[in-house]
Amino acid sequence: MIDTTKSNGVEMHLMVVLSNAEPGRDEEFNRWYDEQHVPDTVQKLDSIVSGRRYRRLDLQGAPSHPFRYLAVYEIPDDELDSARQQFVDQRAERVEALAAGREPLIPVSDAISPDVLVGFFAPTGTPVVGGSARERR
Repeated sequence: MIDTTKSNGVEMHLMVVLSNAEPGRDEEFNRWYDEQHVPDTVQKLDSIVSGRRYRRLDLQGAPSHPFRYLAVYEIPDDELDSARQQFVDQRAERVEALAAGREPLIPVSDAISPDVLVGFFAPTGTPVVGGSARERR
């Protein structure tokens, strides 16, 4: 479970990105996302303090859905508006950079499928920890 409150008491919001690789390009996609895109996003967008990726597990009996990969970025509560604006601005900057023939601030690989879902989320309650998870903390 993600703890949405940091030690300094600032509540964290999440930017969630669901995506897929183009067919047959998972290895290239994952290398780009892990080695370039997440670090670029965290280092070049001031309001994003961390990022982490996940892949969908193909568990027997689990419901199906269209996305294989998930990226989660943490944003401090007092930076949410700024983070959203930076996200919008970097997308516009990417279009302008590519039209001008230059490298964008945060490049995007052609190994990513264009069907991407992005959302911003706020916590709705306090974390609940149970069972063996308590023993690990």
